[in-house]
Amino acid sequence: MKALILAAGLGTRLAPITNEVPKSLVPVNGQPILFKQIDNLIKNGVNDIYIISGYKADVLKREVEKKYKGIHIIESADYALTNNMYSAYLGIKQIGTEDGFLMMNADVFFDCSVIAGLLAYPGENAIVTDIGNYLEESMKVIKKNDRLVAISKQISKEDAYGVSIDVYKFGQDGAKAFFNKCKEYIENKKELKKWSEVALNDILCEVKFEACPLIGRWFEIDNHDDLSFAEKLFKREIVC
Repeated sequence: MKALILAAGLGTRLAPITNEVPKSLVPVNGQPILFKQIDNLIKNGVNDIYIISGYKADVLKREVEKKYKGIHIIESADYALTNNMYSAYLGIKQIGTEDGFLMMNADVFFDCSVIAGLLAYPGENAIVTDIGNYLEESMKVIKKNDRLVAISKQISKEDAYGVSIDVYKFGQDGAKAFFNKCKEYIENKKELKKWSEVALNDILCEVKFEACPLIGRWFEIDNHDDLSFAEKLFKREIVC
């Protein structure tokens, strides 16, 4: 299994920390968000890891290579003019769609058990979902019968099945459909500043995605309040 981590963002709301390092290297209780994700993957046997860098790409490359061997880093030179759909597009061009992959945004700090649960989940295509939770700033999902039919920040509390934690599993069919939709936006429509979830939402009618129940803790870190909350939430480490 391969994993793709989208880590090109600027993280301006975490300045002045991000004046020196990219958002993905902001530490939570001393551990950079990106390193936590990499450790989670390796502990679960996922060693073929690709990272899309952008802002302060040289810093990210240097720090990752100091700690880990064999991590693939792909630099997005256009990070300031694009969004994470473009990062996903660059990454999938490199890793291909034949075997499927895991994908995650590099601003989410979460327990190792999240990856264990996703790998064990029987659905070929899945979105890790905090079922029953509702957060205004997060991507929400709608479920009908046994499949997800929508993912968007605009979903109402009444319609939401839960919140996506921005960790995804793509099987071969899901990977191909997702990449083709990203290509359509980027190569044909020249729309470079879309969220990856826009492409994902578009393919939910043709490819079955399921909600993988969250196992463990998670928190998306966008600003200093988020960072403070995450440090309290993860004060006690859980080993999987």
